[in-house]
Amino acid sequence: MEDVAAGESPIEKERRAWIERQERFKDLNEEYERRLAAAASPEERRQLQRWFSEERKTHRQGDVEIGKRSPGLAISMHQIMWARWIEVAVEHELDARRAYREIVAKPDSDGLLREFRASLVAITAAAHTIEALFGDIKYLVPRQPRRDKRHNQLRHAFLGAFGLSSTQDTSLAGELSWLLTLRDSAVHPYTESVAPQQHPAGINTGAEHSQFNAVTSGRAVDIALMVVGLAASPPKPHSHWIERWSRERAAYHESIQRIRGERSAVPLLLGK
Repeated sequence: MEDVAAGESPIEKERRAWIERQERFKDLNEEYERRLAAAASPEERRQLQRWFSEERKTHRQGDVEIGKRSPGLAISMHQIMWARWIEVAVEHELDARRAYREIVAKPDSDGLLREFRASLVAITAAAHTIEALFGDIKYLVPRQPRRDKRHNQLRHAFLGAFGLSSTQDTSLAGELSWLLTLRDSAVHPYTESVAPQQHPAGINTGAEHSQFNAVTSGRAVDIALMVVGLAASPPKPHSHWIERWSRERAAYHESIQRIRGERSAVPLLLGK
């Protein structure tokens, strides 16, 4: 019996086989486009068109046979989840920034609780952005060995997929470790009463408020945007599949420029 813990699970193997099947057909389509552009005569173009029409028909029929496509006409849709998560992260980070300003102006206001709630969402959403981006490329690169810590799993996956420099890798390793550890403390908490700690606004408050606030939310979103930026322009892509994936996601990367602008419009003013 196969030890699935040492490799991919059955569902992961099924998904990898499906993604690889689609990517190979995209490769074939690109080859067709190249050959069609280089065709020397109308007859050669017609032959190529007939050839690719048959290849496409065979591919679609294969999709039907494995249960991935309807025999008739059907619409298929999906969301790019990391693009949605970064929107959630920034929306709540900006809420945390606004609450932080209120705390600075009036420390005894209810801004502290509103900042805390917004920061919980911003920080976990930033981590989910990175997790979802990994999910989007997971089957475009070789299977990743299982590692003891999730941040190490992600770090090595991005290192191999995007071809990071040693400086980029070192920076990413430290930031992912910080973010994933903080995320885990929010979603897998160990509850213990401890002495008050200082909030970035200068007041003493609960330890959780010193961990989840506008400042740490900003760092979390910075990390998520750093990873998204590496995905938009991989320094040394692992393969043509990663290069193509990055081009296919170009519209989402363009929309993130708007998000960066929204952050700039609400600066975090530290201190009084």
